[in-house]
Formats: sequence, C-alpha cells, structure tokens
Amino acid sequence: MGKSEIIQKIASVFHEKWRENRLYKSMIEKSDDKEWNIEHWTGVVDIANTKFEDLPSNRKYENFEAAKVVVNLVYDSVLAWNEFTQEKIEKMSEIVHEKWLERNWIEWSFENQRVDYQDLSEEEKKKDRLQIEIAIQIIKSER
Repeated sequence: MGKSEIIQKIASVFHEKWRENRLYKSMIEKSDDKEWNIEHWTGVVDIANTKFEDLPSNRKYENFEAAKVVVNLVYDSVLAWNEFTQEKIEKMSEIVHEKWLERNWIEWSFENQRVDYQDLSEEEKKKDRLQIEIAIQIIKSER
C-alpha cells in the first residue's frame, strides 16, 4: 500500500473516531461538492451520521489534511523500525496541533483550542496523540 492509500485509510479512521461520540447527534454542514449535491439532491450533509467514504469532498478535506500531517511525521520512522518514545510522540503531537490551528483557526476552533500545545487541556492533547498513534499502527500494519 502506497502513501496516498495510507493517507486515505488514516483519514477515514480519523473521521470514524470523531463520529464515535456523535452518532445520532446531527451535525449538518454545507456541501460544496456539486457532483455529490446532484447525486444526493441536497447541498447539506449530516457529517456526524455519514461514513467517511460517503461524505462530499469538501467535508473529507480536514481528515485528509490531518492524515497528511501525521503520515509525513511518522512514515519514514515506522518503515525504519525506529522507536517512538513518549517524548517523540509528544513533540509530534505538538506539530499536529500547530498544523490543525493553521487550518482551523476560524472555522473549527474554540477559544480553549487556540493556545500553544503545552497550554491545552489533557483531553485536547490526547486527541493529537491519538492521531499519531493511529498513523503508527496503520503504517506498521501495512508495511
């Protein structure tokens, strides 16, 4: 499996992990994907109750971008069988958060998330660490 397929798989897992606590709680968002809109006869999608593969392209974007970041951070190290210390995972998680802020400052971030990584709550830090851990597991399983 190549890098682009791994990114696709990780993006899908990210969305499904996000949905776990939101199932049956609607979260309606606009679709900018004209083909998807025609096929589904609507311009909106309930992202909390839609599987990743069924989302319009603009609603897959954040998951793809997050997956690209973590794959770029861990891919070569996993293939080289390098060890991932807690310190290394923490540093990578900080980068994940910084990149997320760059993409989501206005649209998706809450005030408590608009801080440096070290100032995040432990719950927020766990979200960033989980992305790193998911990528490591998936890349290991595909090598």
